[in-house]
Amino acid sequence: MARFAKRAPHAASAVPSSDVTCAYEAERAARIASNKARMMRLGLLDASAALSQAATAARVTARHARQRRAASPLASAPRRAAPRLPPRRSGRLTGAAPTASLEDESWRAPAAPDDARAINVHPETYTAEHRAALGTSRTPWVLFVDGYDASGARIYDAQRGATCHQCRQKTVCKHTSCGGCGELRGQFCGDCLWMRYGENVDEAVAAGDAWRCPPCRDLCNCSFCRQKKGWPPTGTMYRRAIREGFESVAHYLVLGADAPGAGTEEEAAEKKEEKEEVKEEEKEEEKEEDNTDAPADAPATPPLQRTRGAKTYPWESARRVRARGEAW
Repeated sequence: MARFAKRAPHAASAVPSSDVTCAYEAERAARIASNKARMMRLGLLDASAALSQAATAARVTARHARQRRAASPLASAPRRAAPRLPPRRSGRLTGAAPTASLEDESWRAPAAPDDARAINVHPETYTAEHRAALGTSRTPWVLFVDGYDASGARIYDAQRGATCHQCRQKTVCKHTSCGGCGELRGQFCGDCLWMRYGENVDEAVAAGDAWRCPPCRDLCNCSFCRQKKGWPPTGTMYRRAIREGFESVAHYLVLGADAPGAGTEEEAAEKKEEKEEVKEEEKEEEKEEDNTDAPADAPATPPLQRTRGAKTYPWESARRVRARGEAW
């Protein structure tokens, strides 16, 4: 078959196109008439006409208002020009003497204090009630186990976790519940409760409603609560508190020599002198140890320990204990 051969014409339709068009137009006209009749019965045509007239009237009113404002004498008055400022010129080009120099420091703002946190800080004081409210524990708490996975990473969960008032982390671990306030501020995780307050979370949970949270006892040392009192945040102070022989950060702040108001001024001065003497003795001991050549295969000496009541505090030397006037 040739490529450009003429194709056979299509068979003519049985129904003429003019008849189909006429039938469609008739059906469309009937549908339009039915819709208009329905709109008349519902009152939609009258409502549409009223809205159109209202819009036209609003446009005409706005146009007349603009014409009246343009024809008023105030609109034709010239606008007041802003005062023109003198142009700026470089003093170096004009030869003018400088108003201030690097040698003259009077133009500088007063220097900020070295410790910005010392501004508006109230004196940190503790009373016998604070010392009596310090927590204790019958059994030790193992750190960095509860709420950690097999690799030692802490488990955070925004859905199933609970927020700790101290570290403000939403973790999946044991948390306390205060029987006094019953609020979120009484919720502490096990590690924070042990390091910051020396209490076991299992014992706190077992006590039920009888247990009171550190904020209720006015012992909370989180950054938010301390700043509300006008005190600076403590930062990571747990290692220092343990090194000084205290059970927790709260015990270090309330009972330690560094806490202002923990006793009379004379007692604080005596403790400060004792602490300085202990530091000097420790420096001398370190120098003596450096000068002594110990054999490489010598067994490691176990750390000295001191017992106060039912608790044992490592990292305590005999000289430090004697300087405090306590029995070894």
